[in-house]
Amino acid sequence: MTGLIIPVLTLLLLKKELDLFQVGIVLGIYSGFAILFELPTGGLADSIGRKRVYLISLVVSFGAIICLLFAQGFSVLLIFGFMLMGAARALSSGTLDAWFVDEFRKIEPDGNLQAALAKAGIFIPIGLGIGALLGGVLPMTLGKLTTQVPGFDIYSSNLLVVLFFQILQFFLTTKLISDPRSTASNGGIIDGFRQFPTVISGSIQYGLKNRIVFLLVLSTTAWGFGISGVELLWQPQTKSILGSDSQTWIFGVMSAGYFVASGLGSFIVTPISKLFNDNYQNLLAFFRFLMGATLVILAMQANITSFIGLYWLLFIFNGVMNSPHAALLNDNIPEEQRSTLLSFEALMLQIGGLLGSVGLGYLSDNLSIPTAWFVGAGILILSSFFYIFLPRQKEKIQAI
Repeated sequence: MTGLIIPVLTLLLLKKELDLFQVGIVLGIYSGFAILFELPTGGLADSIGRKRVYLISLVVSFGAIICLLFAQGFSVLLIFGFMLMGAARALSSGTLDAWFVDEFRKIEPDGNLQAALAKAGIFIPIGLGIGALLGGVLPMTLGKLTTQVPGFDIYSSNLLVVLFFQILQFFLTTKLISDPRSTASNGGIIDGFRQFPTVISGSIQYGLKNRIVFLLVLSTTAWGFGISGVELLWQPQTKSILGSDSQTWIFGVMSAGYFVASGLGSFIVTPISKLFNDNYQNLLAFFRFLMGATLVILAMQANITSFIGLYWLLFIFNGVMNSPHAALLNDNIPEEQRSTLLSFEALMLQIGGLLGSVGLGYLSDNLSIPTAWFVGAGILILSSFFYIFLPRQKEKIQAI
C-alpha cells in the first residue's frame, strides 16, 4: 500500500495545482506532524503494546488518504490530510519493527540480528515493488475511470486502491500478530500519555549519553535531509528528461526498481560484511560516501537510461546500509525502551526530512533540481564521518 502511492505522489500534488515549493511545504507539514507525535507514540507502544498502536496508525492513515482523495488545490483538506499522514507515520514507527526484534531475541537469544534484519529487508521491498509497479499502471488503466468522476483525476485511482489495502492490512495484523503487551488494560493508554515528559527526557538523555546511539541518530538525521531531496524531486526530474508525464509506467518501473534495489542491497550485505570482517562501522562509512557520490553523478544526467540506472544504484547502496545500521542501534538500546528509542531515531529522521523537503524544495524551485541534489549529496558525504567516529566496542546498555 506504500508502494502504490510513491511513484505518483509528487505528480498527484502537481495535478492538484501545487508548485514544487508548495509540494515541499505539504511534505514538510507531514514531517512536522510526524515529529510532533513521534516520541509520545513510541512511549505509548512501549506502554500499551506495539500491535495496538500500529492498528491505530492504520485508522489514522485511512483518514489521511480520504482527505487527499477529495482535496483540491493547496486547500485546508489537503493540509489536514498530510497532518494525519504524519501522525500515522509517527504511530507506526517503533511498533512492529520493535516487536520483530523482541520476538527474534526470544527465539534466538544469540542469533545474528543483522542477518535477520537483512532477510526482512529482502522481502519487505518485494511487496513495495509490486505496489510500485501497480501504482505506475493504475493511472493509465483505472485512472481512465476515475477521471470521469467529478473532482477526481487519474491519480485518484491509486488512492482508492490504497484504501482497500489499508483495510486488508488492518485485518491481517489483527489475525496474524500476537503481542502480549496489546492485551493489557486499556488504562495503559492514559498511563502512556502521563509518561510523556519522562519518555522525552529519558530518550534524549540516553541518546546523548550513549555515544553509539548519538552518532547513529545524527547519521540518520543527515540521511533524512539528503534523501528527502531525491524522494521529492525524482519524479519532476524524470518528467523533465522525458518531456512529459504521459508514460506513467516508467514512474512505476522506477519505483519498483527502487524497492528491488533496496532488497538487492539487503541480499548482498551479509557477504559484503565478511569482506569488511564484520566491521559495520567501516562498511557504513564507505557506502554512505558512495551514496553521496552517486547522487552527484545522478544530478548531472540528461539521458533517461543512465538516470534510471544511477537512481537504482543509489538505493542498492542504501539497502546495503539498512541492516548493519539497525543491528548496531538495536544492540545498544534496552528492550524496555526499544519502541521509544526507535521513535527517537525516527524523530530525528523526520527533522532531517523536514529541513530537506523545505530547503531542497526551495532550492529546486528557485535554482534547479541538480543544485538541490548537489547540496543533499554533500550532506550525505559528510555524514559518512559519523560512522568513522563510532566507538569500536559497544557501550554498556543501561536503562535510564
